[in-house]
Amino acid sequence: MKKRILIIDDEPDVLDVLSQYLENAGYETLSATNGEEGLTEFREKRPDLVLLDIAMAPMNGLEVLRRLKEIDKEAGVIMITAFRDAEKVVTAFRAGAYDCLFKPFDYDYLIKTIRDKVQ
Repeated sequence: MKKRILIIDDEPDVLDVLSQYLENAGYETLSATNGEEGLTEFREKRPDLVLLDIAMAPMNGLEVLRRLKEIDKEAGVIMITAFRDAEKVVTAFRAGAYDCLFKPFDYDYLIKTIRDKVQ
């Protein structure tokens, strides 16, 4: 059975590119364009991994991460961001994020990171 990855990002182009790339790598993808939608998808579909953008509105990725961990403290979450904000990255790690990847992505590293988390 294919591993399921939920991508939560408010940029439709990022969702499309990540979905296509991950599906080509053999994963099933789900997507959400905001935090509330992402939390609903997580509750209903229980993906194996979440790729979560930090900079979203109205609920930012750090708040979504906190809520995901309330639902399932073992949830695998990789944060994604275009900003090199060390404070937010450290906060994400402290809240339980597995890793943080920076846009634009190195797709080989993205797939390696995902494979390390969801075998």
